[in-house]
Amino acid sequence: MVYCRVSSAEQIEGFSLDTQEKFCRKFADDNGYEVAEVFKDEGRSGTNLERPALQDMLAKCQEEGGYSAILVQETDRLARNTKDHLTIRAVLKKIGVKLISVAQPMLDNSPEGIMVDTIIASVNQFQSDVNSRKTRKGMQARFDSGWWPGLAKLGFLNQEVNGDRIIVDDPQKWLLIKEALKMYLQSNYSAIVISDILYEKGLTSRNGKKISNGIMINILKDPFYAGLMRWNGQEKIGNHNPMITIEEHKQILTIMAAHNQHACRRRIHNFLLRGFVFCGICKQRYTAEKHRKGKCVDYYHCAARVKKHSNGGQNIEVEELEEMVEEKFKGLQFSQKFIGLIIGSVKNFYKSKTVEVNKQKLALFNKKTGIEKKREVAENKLIAGTLTDNGFIRVRDRFEAEIASIQKQIYELEHKHNIDIDVVRQILALTRNIGESYKKASPEVKRLYLSLFWEGFWVKDKQIVEAKPTQLIQKLVEEKAVIISTTGLRW
Repeated sequence: MVYCRVSSAEQIEGFSLDTQEKFCRKFADDNGYEVAEVFKDEGRSGTNLERPALQDMLAKCQEEGGYSAILVQETDRLARNTKDHLTIRAVLKKIGVKLISVAQPMLDNSPEGIMVDTIIASVNQFQSDVNSRKTRKGMQARFDSGWWPGLAKLGFLNQEVNGDRIIVDDPQKWLLIKEALKMYLQSNYSAIVISDILYEKGLTSRNGKKISNGIMINILKDPFYAGLMRWNGQEKIGNHNPMITIEEHKQILTIMAAHNQHACRRRIHNFLLRGFVFCGICKQRYTAEKHRKGKCVDYYHCAARVKKHSNGGQNIEVEELEEMVEEKFKGLQFSQKFIGLIIGSVKNFYKSKTVEVNKQKLALFNKKTGIEKKREVAENKLIAGTLTDNGFIRVRDRFEAEIASIQKQIYELEHKHNIDIDVVRQILALTRNIGESYKKASPEVKRLYLSLFWEGFWVKDKQIVEAKPTQLIQKLVEEKAVIISTTGLRW
């Protein structure tokens, strides 16, 4: 099987599903594989698993069997989220299907290959996070300038004006949404009745259907229609045309309160060690929570509570337990022989990627030189009088657009090379000092390291009494590739 994916942004930047498929088919032909089926997700982000082609492919692998491998051009085509990548890899391993990244031959099923693959997955997620950060900065700039940063609300349209993305009235729906707000202010109409009445007048959702009760309620209580933008914890009066006043918006909220239409939302806190810590008394999984009675303290505790034993003296503050786990990482180190194997894999990875990038850059430079020569010919024809001024402007603009496109592709190749160097840096840092790499890592990468090195930690009397490495680390310990100096281990 072959899997290809391209996001909406990558479609715009010229990435191709056909190129990925061609690359994978050549690998299959060269290595004795027969391609049974090709699965393609077009315009889909790699940051989640909700992709139709991916789901179909995984379902076929599990239900039908008989497939030996899945080919992808690079691992970031499969997932840009570290957890998802490891999940897919585990599913495929369980059913005996190989995952082969044809442009990353060092990612095999050897211990060092798995280690490198896992770190590459974390860098893919890091790059995805960086791209998200850039997007958020652009959205923040639009918000600061008084324009809604996302998709226009129902009743409005996004429009490009002199390079700026602004919000304008939807000529078909603006007045109908305004009518909905005014109807609700009369206190005689419910949201669902308003939807029914205005549907008859032509008000529909984006997919052409009648607006549901829930969506209509959200519209009615949205301050955006009163000119107030709320985004990312910030408030600002927008430049768009309001349908009602702020006072009328407050009146709508008062009416809704009387109709008991509010919703209560509970905040969920993410704790680093959730899922990795267990009770040393009853073996029940630990949970974590915010405690706000008196002094505000975050702590982990046994989920069994008094059902199996007393929790007296067993609750442990989050920071204290996380420091203990950090100490466990300090007790891990790779053997010099294994470090040598990993560095060998890194060298092969770096060499293959550098050769590939340089080859592509050379082709682009040659193409750019060819276009520049054509431009020079056009300039000489202009001077000689054999090419009109209008004709010259047309060909010059075309050549400049082609050169700009090539320059962008060269920049993207250099950017990709920098990402590859970041992969090398992370791998080398981890091999030299596991504890320090864990300490400096982001929470997302720390979760990655936890899942890579540890099955779990068992806590009793506010101390880690047992720690169990993963099967991979156990195997590496048996092969003397990993040395563990911490105490209280079991497997």
